[in-house]
Formats: sequence, structure tokens, C-alpha cells
Amino acid sequence: MDDKDMMRPIKVIPDCTLGAQTGPQTIVVRQVVAESEKQKSLDIHITVPDRKPAIDQIVDVFVKDVEINSVDVITDKVIVRGEFEVKAIYVADLPQQPVHAVELKHYRWTVDIDMPGARKGMDAEATVDVEYVDYDFDQDHHKHHHHRAKKYTNYDDDDNDCDDDDDDDNNCHNHHDDCDEEDEVVRCREFDVSIVLRINAKVMADREVMLNAGTLPVTPKG
Repeated sequence: MDDKDMMRPIKVIPDCTLGAQTGPQTIVVRQVVAESEKQKSLDIHITVPDRKPAIDQIVDVFVKDVEINSVDVITDKVIVRGEFEVKAIYVADLPQQPVHAVELKHYRWTVDIDMPGARKGMDAEATVDVEYVDYDFDQDHHKHHHHRAKKYTNYDDDDNDCDDDDDDDNNCHNHHDDCDEEDEVVRCREFDVSIVLRINAKVMADREVMLNAGTLPVTPKG
């Protein structure tokens, strides 16, 4: 080694101090605070509009366009609001028996789900499924009523002045518009639909997780 080599400075590589320089780091993690589900049973009464023919028999009833409009979080509870449409396919009570459809649009529903640990301001999301759809329609209803027909279901028979023994038909017709002189059988224009929804909701919150907070063990484990 000559004198020039002895005069050169020696470069010292320091130990790795990345953790010491940066300090503990934190990241934000989305955590599910609570999750629950609930069934919602709905009984809906549907009336066929006057512009459509009456019902002879129902072919099918189904629910479509099921949507969730809002999910609100309050203390220990989640409130879910949504809407759907009901569509019924039926055979019309006409000689040709054509097939018609009647729809009930934008039927709104609300359900509250118990959610322990939920607090206002937390994020929440929900899903909804249609579990059950059924309808109730008395197909023989118009075959069993052979006295004067009533055109609306809220009519009170106790107030009926239209007696079959009354000879004054004009007085009967003027007193109640539901007395159908033309046809003595009831034309069915109404039916009931039963629907069961299952709503699942969960509440989430952001939590900070600290990294590099601990120290490595001096000796390996085991």
C-alpha cells in the first residue's frame, strides 16, 4: 500500500435505521362493526283499474325492480328503505278470454334492523332478496253470488235496501249504484298478494392500525 491509498477516507456504511427514521406508521382499515338480517312480510291489496277488464283467473304474480333507496344508521339500529313493483298476469272475464296485465308500481317499504354497536355517522350497506310471493284470489267468487252484484268491496250489506223481494227496481238502482241490472254475477276486480323480503345489512367503521409499533425479538422463536 502506497502513501496515496493511506490518505483516502474510509466510507462507513451505517446500520439499517429505516424504522427508527420513519417511526411508527398507521393505515386505515375498514372494519365491520355489526351485521344482521331481518324478514319483512307485506300483504298488498290490488284493484284492477276500471279501464281494464275484470279477472276470470290469475295466471301469475311476480315482484320486479326491487331496489334499496336509503340505509340510515342510528344508535343500535339500521333503517332500510326501498321499493318494488308487483305485476299480475290474468285471463280477462270476457268471452274471448284475452290475457291482460295489471301493475302496482313504486310500492315503498321500510324495515328497521337491530344492530348493537351501530352509531350515527357510521357507514352501512344493505341487500334485499324476495323470498316468497303468493296471491289470494277467489276464482269461484263470481259463481256463488247470484243476487244483485256489488261493484266495490267496502259496501256494507247491513245497509242494503235492495231486497230481492222489492218490486221497485228503479228505487233500488237509484239508492245504490252497486246494483247491477245488466249482470247478476260479481265481476272480480280485486286480489291480495303476500310478499316476504329478506334484508341483510351491515355497519362499517374505519379504524387506524399502527405499523412498526413493536420491536423484533432478539432471538428467533423456537
